[in-house]
Amino acid sequence: MTRSRRGEAARRLGLRAERLTLWLLWARGWDLVAWRQKMGRWELDLLLCRGPELRLLEVKARRPGAWVGADTALEPEQRLRLQWALRAWLDRVPWPGEVSFQRVSWAGWKCRFHQPERWDSLKISRD
Repeated sequence: MTRSRRGEAARRLGLRAERLTLWLLWARGWDLVAWRQKMGRWELDLLLCRGPELRLLEVKARRPGAWVGADTALEPEQRLRLQWALRAWLDRVPWPGEVSFQRVSWAGWKCRFHQPERWDSLKISRD
């Protein structure tokens, strides 16, 4: 398989994982706020809310048996970029409630929701 075909297959797998994650959380009472929100060079996969809580979800998908699993695919630098992007989004769209972050890992059809993290401190102004 050529490099471009592998890249396209990975994008399709990621899109499918995001759609399935969205559907699973919608069934649990979450509402979609934004999907694949571009913030400059960065992208926020899913922004969902339930009541006063806003949650950013970073969805990682890998084929079963992949060399690097989706559970370990979020590097510290990427986490920092996600915080910058979410902060930029919150500057444009203030959120009155709490803010949290959650990773979702897919390996084939197996899904794992990691423990949510509070990111309320991102709402503090930069002044």
